[in-house]
Amino acid sequence: MKKKIIQALKIAVSLGLGVGLIVWFVRQLSDEDLQTIRGAFMRADYLWIMLAPFIGTISNISRARRWIMLLEPTGHKPGFVNTFCSVIIMYFFNMLFPRLGEVTRCTILARYEKVPLDKSIGTMVVERVVDMFSLLAVGAILMIIESDRLLTFYRAKGWRDPSQTPQEGDTVNWIIYAGIILLVIAALFYMQRRYGLAKLKQMIKNRMVGFIEGVKSIRYVRNPWEFTFHSLFIWFCYYLMLQLSFPALDETAKLGVSPALACLFFGGFAMVATPGGIGAYPLAIAKVLALYGIMESVGYALGSLIWVAQVGVILLGGGICLIILALMNREPE
Repeated sequence: MKKKIIQALKIAVSLGLGVGLIVWFVRQLSDEDLQTIRGAFMRADYLWIMLAPFIGTISNISRARRWIMLLEPTGHKPGFVNTFCSVIIMYFFNMLFPRLGEVTRCTILARYEKVPLDKSIGTMVVERVVDMFSLLAVGAILMIIESDRLLTFYRAKGWRDPSQTPQEGDTVNWIIYAGIILLVIAALFYMQRRYGLAKLKQMIKNRMVGFIEGVKSIRYVRNPWEFTFHSLFIWFCYYLMLQLSFPALDETAKLGVSPALACLFFGGFAMVATPGGIGAYPLAIAKVLALYGIMESVGYALGSLIWVAQVGVILLGGGICLIILALMNREPE
């Protein structure tokens, strides 16, 4: 019961941060700005908007294949359908609470493909490191071609300088992290009391060995070129999702490569700031596009349109994949 209450509180805090960002931004808008946003929703070309989640689904095919490649050196080759569905469900559960989806997708492979949890988590860490370097590479390209705009964005009103005192959201995050640490300590204490210190050490050692084996899997990928292709293709798809969304509104139709890269970079961080990027993602898009002469209300409308389309497909796809997993992995009667 207590565990469910704590989990519910975590979800409530994360969603509260996202909703808080929405309320904070909307309260700053004038009636004219709100009318602009409503008008943008009414006149948007939704054919362009729906291309984004379609391309996102294609990127997840590559993500699933890349994960299989990382798991093969650990002695496991899960089926593609189960792996792909676990990736889609990852985004589905990340809508509830950041990082919950990562654990869920590893649990799915442990259940249906008998992939040890520690090994799959290790390969997942490799994936996240590769993704982080890819995002930083986007940032490096931006620093080369758009350094002046980036500095303007960094200093813009509404984006805190690191030298300033922490804000409320930072305090909440530290409370969450402290709570997680306390839960881990409590779990270790319980296991020590139940199994004894020697057995607990052996259990931790075994898990660490499996985890390290998963992390090292990138050194033994069978086809490094294919792995590199999928890693680049995933982020190319992310870029296309934004570039092909610009024509949805007349004001953003002529935006080029640089705005799309800037939205990709800052939007990437916004997506992990709150569950599924709620509140944070449209705000990031609005702030970035403002640097390219687009009204913040229009940028916020476009970011909201992209976000709503992605969330809709994630919820639909997650539900479908849960059904597919249940049907494909039924035990014979």
